[in-house]
Amino acid sequence: MASSNRPRDESLDANGLRFQYQEWGDVRTKHAVILLHGFAETKAIWTDVGLDLAREYRVIALDQRGHGGSAPARDNDYSRATQVEDLEAVITGLGLRTVTLVGHAMGGANALCYAAEHPDIVTALVIIETAPEVLRTGMETIRKLATGPDKFNTLDEVVDLYRQYYPEATSEQLERRARASVAVTDEGGYTWGFDKAFRDSRMRPPEPDPGQRRLNDLWDCVDRVQCPVMIVRGADTDMLTPEATQRVQRRIIGSRVSLIEGAGHHVPTDQPSALSLNVREFLQNLFSGPA
Repeated sequence: MASSNRPRDESLDANGLRFQYQEWGDVRTKHAVILLHGFAETKAIWTDVGLDLAREYRVIALDQRGHGGSAPARDNDYSRATQVEDLEAVITGLGLRTVTLVGHAMGGANALCYAAEHPDIVTALVIIETAPEVLRTGMETIRKLATGPDKFNTLDEVVDLYRQYYPEATSEQLERRARASVAVTDEGGYTWGFDKAFRDSRMRPPEPDPGQRRLNDLWDCVDRVQCPVMIVRGADTDMLTPEATQRVQRRIIGSRVSLIEGAGHHVPTDQPSALSLNVREFLQNLFSGPA
């Protein structure tokens, strides 16, 4: 297919909100690889991975609700069920017939549940640092970062903050993480690129209705996935144990595990080249090109 390595910034209205996304490739293609970031990140975590995958596929990196350039939830509803509804509306709005989903952490959980609900649409699934059981240490690190300083004069200040929590990461890895987590202010400085409500420990989402509760149990979604699945874990992660990854693999018959050396929890920014190579090899073994 005709493909372009030049990313395009696009937006669309879906599920009552305005979403922004970055896209590579031929928009006439009715199959796309959709990239979903984790909590307190933006579509920018996929800059390098998207560029690489675009050599063969139409690629879409989405800012999920309340992150990056996408609108925040007016009622603080960031439940998994609502985010899956967002994805349903985005895929419908883009006129896609089939998709490959690649999700990191929160985005991986959303991708898992969408795949469980739509086996006729999802042709393959890659979940990165995603499991129903995660370590408290990793969650606490992300919480401390998200509730720390809110404004920065330079990107170096953001990098320095990340370095406090990830002392073994390289400067290049830290800079990629920083760029993928902040937005430029009107004054030319930086602030976190997500809804300020995430910084408020008192924030509570609305009580889910019975229809939304169906996706509360991530193990149920794991058990219902029917497409080919690759499970990716960072070798140096502080979020998942090997045992948690193995339990997911055992529950998804035929799934494979890929361990990315030199990566912690933030695999897409720690080792983008290794990740995209693994994703491309996984997809190439399934089908020679997009449907």
